[in-house]
Amino acid sequence: MFLEKFSIQEIVEVTQGKLIGKKETTFLLPPQKISTDTRKLKKGDLFIALEGKRFDGHRFVEKASEEGACGAIISEPIPLPSSHFFFIQVKDTLFALQEIARHHQKKLSLPLVGITGSNGKTTVKEMAWQILSSEYPTLKSEGNFNNQIGVPLSLLKLRSCHKLGILEMGMNSKGEIHRLAEIIQPTIGVITNIQHSHIGFLGSLAQIMEAKAELIGLLNKEERNWLVLNSDDPRTPELQKRAKCRIITFGVKNQARVRAEEIAYEDGGLNFILVYRKKRMPISIPIPGLYNVYNALAASAISLILNVSLYTIARSLECFKLPPMHSEISFLGSYQLIDDSYNANPESVNGALELLQSIGKHRKIVILGDMLELGKMARSLHNKVGRRAGELGIDALFTLGEFSKDVSKGARMAGIKDVFSFRDKERLIAKLLLYLEEGDSLLVKGSRGMKMEEIVKRLKERLCFTI
Repeated sequence: MFLEKFSIQEIVEVTQGKLIGKKETTFLLPPQKISTDTRKLKKGDLFIALEGKRFDGHRFVEKASEEGACGAIISEPIPLPSSHFFFIQVKDTLFALQEIARHHQKKLSLPLVGITGSNGKTTVKEMAWQILSSEYPTLKSEGNFNNQIGVPLSLLKLRSCHKLGILEMGMNSKGEIHRLAEIIQPTIGVITNIQHSHIGFLGSLAQIMEAKAELIGLLNKEERNWLVLNSDDPRTPELQKRAKCRIITFGVKNQARVRAEEIAYEDGGLNFILVYRKKRMPISIPIPGLYNVYNALAASAISLILNVSLYTIARSLECFKLPPMHSEISFLGSYQLIDDSYNANPESVNGALELLQSIGKHRKIVILGDMLELGKMARSLHNKVGRRAGELGIDALFTLGEFSKDVSKGARMAGIKDVFSFRDKERLIAKLLLYLEEGDSLLVKGSRGMKMEEIVKRLKERLCFTI
C-alpha cells in the first residue's frame, strides 16, 4: 500500500520543484488524489495547473483551494490563496505530471502494454483488456486518454492489486510516441498499422512510420520485451529490422505467427480460425468488419505473449462489445444504421464502406464528413474515397465539410448519380430525411472534429419517431 502513495517531499524531488508555503512534508498522498480538473476535484487533492493553447490552469488555483485542494503544482509565480495551501513550483507542469506518473509506474514495476498505430488502437486495447482481465486484475486507459495528459493520468490509476496495464498511445507529431513510451516503459509494444492518419502534420507515410517507430527504441532497451506487428502492413519488414527485442506478428494475408483463416460473416458478426503454433481455435466475434479481425488478432498476440490460452481468448472475444461510435449497428424500424462516427482517415473510411457494401440492405447510403489532418494530400485523398464508394456500388453519398466537393467529384466519376454536398449539418439532415426510403442502410463517418455523432443522434430521433 505504501508503494501507492507519495510524500510531498517525494513529489518535490521527482518534479525538481520548489516547495512554497508548507513545513510538514511527510504526509502521504495517494496517486488518485492528483487532479488536473477543478470540476472533478475532491477535498484533499493536489491540483496540477496545466497550460494549453486554450486554457491555463493557473486561473483555477484559487477555485481549487476553495474546493478543498491541499495544494497545487504551478509554473508561474502566483499568490498563495490561503495559509493552509502550498505550492510546488516547477518549470513545466505537464512535464511534472508525466514525471510523477513515470515514477509511480516504476515503483509498482508492473508489465505494461503500449498500443499505437493509425487505426484500431482503441479497439485492440478494449479487446486485449476483455481477454486479459478474465485472467488478471488489469488496468486499461479510459476512452481516448492516449495523449501526453491522458496517459500519465491513466498510469496514476495503477494499484498494487493490478497485475497488468494496457495503455493506448496517440500522436500527431514527431517525438510524441517516444515521450509516451518513455513514461510508460512498456514491456509489450504494439503497432497496429501505418496509414494516412495525421499525414497533414507529418507529411508522408514514411514520416508516420518513423514517428510510430519511436516505440521500438524504448522496447530495444530490454531484449526480453516484445514488439507486436501487423504482417500485412507493407512497412512491417522495415520495422522488424529495427527491433532488437522479441517480435510476434499477426495477419491474414502474409505469413504470421498469429493469423486468421476461414474468415466468414455471419449474423452481423465474424467467424474465423485463430492459428498459433499449429494450434487452431474457432473464434466468433459479434462485430462486423475485416479490420476487426486484425484487431482481434493483435489483442490475441498480446494475450498469447502473456500465456493466456486460446480457449480463454475465444471465450472472451465472443462477448466483446465495441466502444461507442465504432461500427455500432442499430436497426431503426426498417432502417439499418452503422455509426462509425468516432474518427476517420482514408483507410478506415474504405473499411467502413466495405462493411456497408457487405451487410447493407436495399439502398446503401453514406454520410461522410471531412477527414481532417491530411494536409496537402487532403483533396486527392477525399477524391479517392469518393471513387472507392462508387467502385463498391454505394447508391448515394451525402458529404459534409470543406472537402465535400472533392469526395463528390470522385463519386460521380465512379458512377454514383445521387451525390449531395453540404457545408451545413442541418441542411444535410433535412435533405437526407426527404431522400430516405424504407429499408435503406446508412453509414455515418467522419473525423472527430466534424462531430458526426450529432447527425447520428438526429437520425435516431427522427427515424424512431417515424416508425
